Amino acid sequence: MRRTKTILLSLFGLAVFALTPPAGATILTFSITDVGNYPVSEDFPEGFGIDQTYGDNVTSTSTTNGTVTFGYGVGAEGFTPNVQVSYGPFSIFTGGASLWRYNYGDLDRVLYQGSTAQPVGNNYNYLLVDLIADPGFEVVLYGFDLGGWNETDYVIDSVSVYDAQFNGFFPAQNRVLYDQNATILGNGPTHSAYSFGTPIRGNWISILIDANNLGDTSELIGIDNIRFGQDIDTTPDVPEPGTISMVLLAGCGLWIMRRR
Repeated sequence: MRRTKTILLSLFGLAVFALTPPAGATILTFSITDVGNYPVSEDFPEGFGIDQTYGDNVTSTSTTNGTVTFGYGVGAEGFTPNVQVSYGPFSIFTGGASLWRYNYGDLDRVLYQGSTAQPVGNNYNYLLVDLIADPGFEVVLYGFDLGGWNETDYVIDSVSVYDAQFNGFFPAQNRVLYDQNATILGNGPTHSAYSFGTPIRGNWISILIDANNLGDTSELIGIDNIRFGQDIDTTPDVPEPGTISMVLLAGCGLWIMRRR
């Protein structure tokens, strides 16, 4: 009986191992080129809105679709084929998260909140980046960089990270990092680095850069080098169907062998 239990546990472990892909890490460097639509700025479309598909299901350092090329950095762990990224907020009247190349401290190619209050619509004074894992997976956030425009230091309301979807009605809910009155470096030039010795994990992770105190100049804060990975969700509500099938088949085989 003990031997049967040992074999079952060993087979279960092998099944889980076989179905578990290696952990991964992608770095969003915001290296996006579009030589077809932006010939004046061939290397980088300064001031244009971010393509919402950038960072989705990354499996290589570069992907090309027509005239558009997405470039990524990669951590030692690999890529993130089971994570999608969203950038906001956004208004059809005033735009939203946008791209720039230089002078945000010493950062090269950044994302900033590019919406304005003119002529109509909303002036969003905060930038929100959401990292969303597929069912059965979780996002692992290792860190990101922030820089001040024109190589200048700024103090903003806060920098926050949530291990779940950001809820604007309850801003403290699921908040695991809260850097209030955060100093964002740019002078030197340099930048502010947020790095997590113990990575932040969750099925949905939100990064919130709140620069409301800067008003219309909130666009002077840029984010870069968002490093995130993926891993198997260690606490799924229901085991993966493939795992269940393999364990049941292994159990049936052992029962038949035992009966013989």
